[in-house]
Amino acid sequence: MDVVREEREGAVIVTFNRPQKLNAVNLEMRAVLTGAVDDLRDRSDLRLLLIKSTGPYFTAGIDISGQRVDQPPDVNRSSFVDYRRDYRRPLHLLFDEMEEIEKPVVVAIQGVCLGVGVEMSGSADFRLASANARFGLPEIDIGVIAGSGGTSRFTRLCGIGWSKWLNMAGEQIDAQTAMIAGFVQAIYPAETFEDEVWAFCKRVMSRPADVQGASKTAIELSYDLDRNSARRVERLTNTSLVLRDRRPLIEKVMDRSKRNKT
Repeated sequence: MDVVREEREGAVIVTFNRPQKLNAVNLEMRAVLTGAVDDLRDRSDLRLLLIKSTGPYFTAGIDISGQRVDQPPDVNRSSFVDYRRDYRRPLHLLFDEMEEIEKPVVVAIQGVCLGVGVEMSGSADFRLASANARFGLPEIDIGVIAGSGGTSRFTRLCGIGWSKWLNMAGEQIDAQTAMIAGFVQAIYPAETFEDEVWAFCKRVMSRPADVQGASKTAIELSYDLDRNSARRVERLTNTSLVLRDRRPLIEKVMDRSKRNKT
């Protein structure tokens, strides 16, 4: 199987399992990921999506040997207008949905991550990297830009300079540089990577789900607003949270604090 889906302790886990093809993303892999994203959105028993891979590559990018996952089937017969309309459907809507869902999306990057892997990771909330990870956007070498978030999301996350480094110069960066650039939030040793990733996911799932959803939305809004408007978002969001009965949560935190002291 090119992709494996499982559910564990409230998490839906999608594993790219095509190491013989460097986990190049094909239609089957996209379909399974889309189903997992839909289930995460619609099912209250699912708290988190984890996307990971097997082998030395997280993904080499899109599989260009058959029907591409980022293009409509009739791309060669499309007008410019038709192509722009259909271009949004295969990946843009999927990555937009990952970004919009009010639940955590985690990407665990254990190796080389190119093209669509960087674009997909940019739509996740948390990007965890192995010390062996490496990142690149090689689309320029085939005469296009990284057009499913590799330009827009990567620039938003890491700034113009790093975006030009990957997109214009075609350079790659290692895990440590990706962390400096602001793309990666944590780096774990390759030997303990799987365990560290799952421990992180369990910690995230232990937090209040409704507050996480509100936080995710407020953060995205605040980034796009001026300072005063962002403060208003905080006040609006926190009013409904503060005025509810939070005693069980407060008692849980106090109990945890007491246990940590002993």
